[in-house]
Amino acid sequence: MSNVVALPQTARTRAHVPGAERLVDLFANHRHPADDARWLKENAEALRLLVTTGQGPSPEVVSRVHGGTARDLPRRLAFFPQYYRFHLSIALDLVALGLPGLRADALVAQAIADGLPEAELSDLQRAEARLFAQRVGLTMPGDASLTDRLLRFGSRAATFALPNKKAAYELTHIAFYLSDYGRHAFDGAERLCESLSFAGLVACLEQNTDLLAEICVALRYCGAPPPAAWEDAVAADLAAFRVAPAEGAAGRDDYHAWLMAAWSVAAAGGAPLARTLPAGTLGFAAPRRPSALSEISAALLELDLARTPDWPVMRRRLAPRLSVPALAVLDRAAASTPAFEPFFARFVRATPKGFAA
Repeated sequence: MSNVVALPQTARTRAHVPGAERLVDLFANHRHPADDARWLKENAEALRLLVTTGQGPSPEVVSRVHGGTARDLPRRLAFFPQYYRFHLSIALDLVALGLPGLRADALVAQAIADGLPEAELSDLQRAEARLFAQRVGLTMPGDASLTDRLLRFGSRAATFALPNKKAAYELTHIAFYLSDYGRHAFDGAERLCESLSFAGLVACLEQNTDLLAEICVALRYCGAPPPAAWEDAVAADLAAFRVAPAEGAAGRDDYHAWLMAAWSVAAAGGAPLARTLPAGTLGFAAPRRPSALSEISAALLELDLARTPDWPVMRRRLAPRLSVPALAVLDRAAASTPAFEPFFARFVRATPKGFAA
């Protein structure tokens, strides 16, 4: 069994940028103590960003910062098996970033032998566990229809034409896991694209940078370039983030939105980590942009039987009922992608004829 994890060419030829070194140190040492579950989540996400975008630091930096993490992982996995997916993700990504001596493959094998994936009720979490096994050349026991169920859920575009953050984030992660974060194409990717486009339009109406960035990345992993307007909006929000020293351990801030925006910009060919972040404990504050979603929904509900799937008609009916900022958000979303009209036909929830009470 080998602990060598194959990476795509872009990740193997990493550019050692200063911001990546600071990012590793920030999440490892300056936000939460290592016995806090938030430490596991944040470090797993930060390391995943660095591996997938090919902007990781040098192996020497990884070893200096995470050498203790690597030595402690077997003990922590044994004592905290409920967090096994975080532990395995961190282990595999540390190996991918060049940390020597860590047997990530052995940790994955032990987790499978202990039956930890069998405790999962969620297909999505089982898919992540299966991905870890595949990376080290193992086959995880399980049913052969897992991928079919994921694709069936992800290809029902109507689900994603309505606000449902949980479903939308599950959709992006289906694309992440089936493509192994963009390492390879997968059968059925095209079935997810309309759903991702619909979820992206909801994120546009809500002005949700975190979700929109994830959707842009997921579309790329499905082989579909995201609308330029979406990636431009994410890049503009990333530039407008306030990243500044925070007192004590950082907590409920917008770190995840920052990571995802940086990921989206890097996936589009940018270098978001080219600048070194400030020293010390940092907090992340996203720019506050007013959501138009609730205002649009309230106007649609008020229109009742006057709702129609016809976007030009509904645009005229909605305009006098919306504030200027909300109408501008709606118009930008409509102009961003040809998927808007089929999306809107479902989003509007027009009452069928004869259905009125």
